[in-house]
Amino acid sequence: MVIAMNRIYFDNNATTRVDPRVVDAMLPFFTEHFGNPSSMHADGAVVAAAVKRARSQVQALVGAEHDHEIVFTSGGTESANAAILSALDASPRRREMVRGIFSSVVRHK
Repeated sequence: MVIAMNRIYFDNNATTRVDPRVVDAMLPFFTEHFGNPSSMHADGAVVAAAVKRARSQVQALVGAEHDHEIVFTSGGTESANAAILSALDASPRRREMVRGIFSSVVRHK
């Protein structure tokens, strides 16, 4: 007798299955429209418009006042660095904060 078991994945810190709706939305940018959004050429303009649209959607979702408040990063380390640097830039007590920030290699081998 074979017992079917549901697979449960507990390591979502490492990676997470992408929602099929996200795959559908992103597929054109993996296959057809893969230009650099910072470039002046037509391919870049298509991608830049998509990034602008995505930024506006996230802005509306989180209720940000300005679209430049939405920053897309490539992963956890870049996101953490951006958050720390933004906090430092926003603080009038920047020098005191710098003495209290530390990092560790515990996150990665």
